[in-house]
Amino acid sequence: MTGEGRDDQGKVIPLFGKDEMNLIEFPFGPISTTTGKTLEVEHATFDRRLKREVTRTLIITGSDKWGLPRPIDDQVLLGMKALTYEAGCATPKVTFSRYRLCQVIGWAPDGRAYRRLEESLDRIAATTLKFKNAWWDKGEKQYKSKTFHLITEVEICNRDQLDVRRVATGRSKQQLCSFTWTEVIWKSFQDGFIRTLDMQLFRRVAQGRRREVPLRLFRILDKRFYHAPVAKFDLRRLCVGTLGLCPDYSPSQMIRVLARAAKWLIECGYLEKVWYIGEGKNVEACFRKYVATRRRPAENISLKEASLPPLRRVDAVDSLKAWLADQFEIDLETWETSALEVGFGSELERSIVVSERDEGTPALRGGRIRQEYIRRYRELATRAPRAAVG
Repeated sequence: MTGEGRDDQGKVIPLFGKDEMNLIEFPFGPISTTTGKTLEVEHATFDRRLKREVTRTLIITGSDKWGLPRPIDDQVLLGMKALTYEAGCATPKVTFSRYRLCQVIGWAPDGRAYRRLEESLDRIAATTLKFKNAWWDKGEKQYKSKTFHLITEVEICNRDQLDVRRVATGRSKQQLCSFTWTEVIWKSFQDGFIRTLDMQLFRRVAQGRRREVPLRLFRILDKRFYHAPVAKFDLRRLCVGTLGLCPDYSPSQMIRVLARAAKWLIECGYLEKVWYIGEGKNVEACFRKYVATRRRPAENISLKEASLPPLRRVDAVDSLKAWLADQFEIDLETWETSALEVGFGSELERSIVVSERDEGTPALRGGRIRQEYIRRYRELATRAPRAAVG
């Protein structure tokens, strides 16, 4: 142990960190090793404001010396965000020790880990990200085109600096390292376009063999599960556009890699199951989050309680709440999108729905007018053809 880590030995390892939402949707470099210096990823999606298909693109360019980012850099980036959160997000410049950063991401703090950290920080600093109509600016509520680096500078203290400081001051207190976030990523932090990440679970997933795909899958699922315990993805978009698998993979190869990653997340207690819908190129991957349920032992239930009729989950008077209790967020969003596309409902209703969607409010947390709008459309759609509903 060098003098660098002495002040951090008594610190508690953080339980939670932060993850920037834009960097979850796209892969930060390919999964497999490559000699190329550029990676381009496209997402074809339906823009609700423009009411048409648009293409959102990320181009990642590495340097001649360091090349493209590697999957190990995902872990270091998450550790850097956790340290920023631990420091209170007070300033773009974050001071740290290599010992502490290793603690946060679950690495053994030794010479080999320190070398890996330094190489990873060099790759992160040298990588250029070009978002073409793909960077969501939460403050201005619109997608933008941005070209930037994640960090502007990195300072790594070495053993010589520690010795010089010790001679000059007579103290063995550590000389901290530092990195500085660029303006674009720091603005996203300040705008709150981040989500809380369970660092304990992250470190558990990271300990597994072939952890690169499970880590990226864990992050995108953790974002999707915010709305509902079930998440559906187009297979190719998930595997190539988010996880960074080779675009030449066949659907069966993608499913094989995805199934292995999902199996590890199930063993880690995060997922309950995974299944697939469709065939050929039209395959959807579906995931259900594991939710622990606690039940009281039968012997602790009194005779008086046992004689009572079963309670309903919601008040019988409120039929809307009863209906919502049986729905998933992903289904509500699908029905809502269909209703808007055919012009269902009044102009006032549609304006309220669009306003809440633009603010990022999920339907289950939306206002009553919006929820009634979805239910009415769903009930009519089950009784009449879609054209008639419009």
